[in-house]
Amino acid sequence: FNREIRVIPIDIRLSDILPTIQVMNQRLMEGQYPYAIITSFGYDLSPTYLPLMWLPFFPAAVFHFDERWMAFAIWAIATIAMIRRAHAWGLSSEAKWLITALPFFHFIMIEEGTDATFGNTFEIMIAGFYMLFALQLDKIRIYLAGSPLKKGALLAFFVALCLLSRYSFLLWLPLCFAIVWVENRKLAISTVAWVFGFVMLIFVLPFLLKDPMIYFNGLKYYSAAALSGWSQQGNGGPLYDGMGVAGIFRDKWGGEMADRLAALQRWQLVASVTAVGLCAAIWWKKRAQMQHLPLFLLGSLKFYFAFFYGFIQMPYIYLMLTPCFFSVVMLLSFYREDDAPAPYQTPIVA
Repeated sequence: FNREIRVIPIDIRLSDILPTIQVMNQRLMEGQYPYAIITSFGYDLSPTYLPLMWLPFFPAAVFHFDERWMAFAIWAIATIAMIRRAHAWGLSSEAKWLITALPFFHFIMIEEGTDATFGNTFEIMIAGFYMLFALQLDKIRIYLAGSPLKKGALLAFFVALCLLSRYSFLLWLPLCFAIVWVENRKLAISTVAWVFGFVMLIFVLPFLLKDPMIYFNGLKYYSAAALSGWSQQGNGGPLYDGMGVAGIFRDKWGGEMADRLAALQRWQLVASVTAVGLCAAIWWKKRAQMQHLPLFLLGSLKFYFAFFYGFIQMPYIYLMLTPCFFSVVMLLSFYREDDAPAPYQTPIVA
């Protein structure tokens, strides 16, 4: 990782992802509105990142170190928490060492096999957020049995990490809420209230009220960027890296390029909602006999991810880091002999 970030500078000519984050944090330090249009790149760019996609890099702006170390640190915290969980829950030796080795194996393979994924993006941080959230799902029984107010606040914190960064799991959240509601209504209400509070405090009050169109401008920007990418693609690029079906829609679907992109977006929505619906039907039918609720929650989210990311409009390899590392936490839950609470609990992140 250190080798990659030493070789690859943060440069607008390579990618606008990290330079945008630098501008937004610099504006925050200077008391300016972070979401104002950026004109210093040689073109106008409307910042689209939700707060927890750029605020975690604020310490790097204050203390003048490379922002990519913050992304790595968050992933490392999640990975250490997962490994600690594997060794604390009394798994077999094979399972413990597999869980220990897999995240680093993934990390090395991604670094060696992709083009500047860690150097030009912060997606490893998003993967860390989702790993931390997955670790909470893995011990959902502890949340259900605990104090609704305290446990609701803690669970909401990890939900907010994902919701206010890359909110890929948004369409799956109603299923999670429904399950928690059936199991413990007070916890469900408490969690929703805390999530609402976090969203208001971190996003709505400081930023969204000043420009209510931030979110919709972001959606328009992503669609416009995707259409531009589709129009310029030849036989290479992210559409043809084997990460999704976008290339098939581009080449095989009839109509104008905008119509093909719109068709993919509709299919992504339908497929994702259908995936959640199937999981909901299975849960409702089997809820009385369900012995492994954590594994079901993790499995349903992973199943949903397969469709959400499979139909994504620009399937960049770096976007796949989240479902990739999420799978390791799911494997940890799978290896547990049962989902009964263990006597050991790690603070906050475990």
